[in-house]
Amino acid sequence: MNFKEHKKDIIAISSLLIIVGIITLLLLNIDGKAGVYYVRDVFFYLNNALFYSGYDTGLANTRGLSPLIPMITSIFFRMGFISDFTIIAVSSSFYILAALGMYLLLRLRFNEVLSFTGSMILSTFPLIIVWITKGMLDIPGMCLSIWAVYFTILSFRKNTKFLYVAFPLIILGFFTRYTVLLMVPVMLIQFLLVDEPITYIKTHIKDILGGIGAGALVFAIFIGIYYYLNIGLFFISQGSDITNSTYNALVTPNNVLYYIKNVLIYLGTSNYIPYSLKPGAFLIEKMHWIGGQPSIISYILTIILLAGIILYLKKLFDKENRDILRKENDKLKLAIFIIALALFFITYLNISIVASVVIISISLLALYKMLNKTKMDDFNFDFIMFYWFVVNFAFITYYHVKVDRYFMPILPVAAYFITLSLSLILDKFKTYKSIDKIKVIVPIGLVCLILLCSGVSALSNSPHTFDNQMHPNFFTAASEEKAVCEWLIQHDADYMNKTIWADRGGDISFNLRMQVPSYEKVSNATNFTDEMAKQKVTYFISKDNKTIGEPYIKLYQNGEVSLYYYDKGE
Repeated sequence: MNFKEHKKDIIAISSLLIIVGIITLLLLNIDGKAGVYYVRDVFFYLNNALFYSGYDTGLANTRGLSPLIPMITSIFFRMGFISDFTIIAVSSSFYILAALGMYLLLRLRFNEVLSFTGSMILSTFPLIIVWITKGMLDIPGMCLSIWAVYFTILSFRKNTKFLYVAFPLIILGFFTRYTVLLMVPVMLIQFLLVDEPITYIKTHIKDILGGIGAGALVFAIFIGIYYYLNIGLFFISQGSDITNSTYNALVTPNNVLYYIKNVLIYLGTSNYIPYSLKPGAFLIEKMHWIGGQPSIISYILTIILLAGIILYLKKLFDKENRDILRKENDKLKLAIFIIALALFFITYLNISIVASVVIISISLLALYKMLNKTKMDDFNFDFIMFYWFVVNFAFITYYHVKVDRYFMPILPVAAYFITLSLSLILDKFKTYKSIDKIKVIVPIGLVCLILLCSGVSALSNSPHTFDNQMHPNFFTAASEEKAVCEWLIQHDADYMNKTIWADRGGDISFNLRMQVPSYEKVSNATNFTDEMAKQKVTYFISKDNKTIGEPYIKLYQNGEVSLYYYDKGE
């Protein structure tokens, strides 16, 4: 590689990786101490990782969850690194890869400075920062989506052999988090954006089939593993339930405006660090656990985005482009666009999300074919990113469960259009003699402002739990459970052959390397002690200092966690 030719890219990528690497290390320092106690879903993945490592642990009905991250984690478990920190480190590595992938994706459209800026904007969104080191699947899923779209666009722009990478990445993403499957329409619609789709497919059929075959091979490997281990594909059936209208009709009314109302806080918050709240401040509808209110950064990015949209539409419908559209006079495409769009809104939430995506795709495809003749730079690229937004937003709005991290797949699109808006704004200053300097100083200044505001906010807040009902000591919650489990292991060499129940079965299953059911919801019942004695439960591990009656006695306590033993009086 010619260093001089790629000097700016090397500097930009190096700076990007250093910054996101530092962010990752700082957050690993927090979550490495705290563990994954407060994000219970991670224990499902940890127990599955143990299962893939050869241990019979965790609940069998959770083994069908998305397998890729647990499988990667299990590799390190087999090397002896059995710890919740392992899955935190594995998942956080995808944050760094996502930043790099975003830079490369933006680089197909923008210069080095703007690509660096856009990637940094994505990397510092509070919704991203919150989940970097939690061991969850959202950031890995987002990362693989970015890379899959990147290689797909490369295949159309440079060489269709990149499809051999793009399709397997989609499959890997699907087995990381099933919602990555939403990127399949984003990939497939690109075949319809070319001038002669059928001719294009015929010309490149070998690479297209080869890419599909490579993806099918990866899919077959995972299915083969599931079949061999006799694991049900729970996450696939879960996705099927979500995407059908019957399931949607049975749940509570859909709050379709949820993400629109909260979008500002996804872009920037006054309290930036993931644990910036004092106990009792957890209000999920207002997103208080991320931060109290949108920050100045959120408003700056929003203003840039709105200004960019205005400039883009002004350029799209300027006199020259209006003349082109009048000359084309394609009333059929306009009619298809309007009718399909109306049908989408009329039927939305009343039919399956798959049908809704098909309808809106027809509408947007007609719009693209109508506007593609205009004099717009990289309109194809802009449309693909817009379509990415529409498909994912339609899905998360359709799904009745509203959780902020479900918005994460849309954040790369937000970063893209903020970058595009910044580019359009800077282009308005092209008459200035120092325009080249302005195009460097402004984006870098924006990145510095984001990092400064984020750093000040993070340093001014210390980690707290986000609910009074949770463990009162943030940094000792996980270690107390581990200490109780280690005590049991040391004092009962035959504990694996005993019946053990616990309040937090997922945690205890992982720490004891065996299946331990959860009874947190019923352990406060008056007859719970009698039920344990009836079921001949030898040990019960309590998450707090609750009263467990005779014939159980408290053997050991560490902080808020207690170990009870069935004393037969022998």
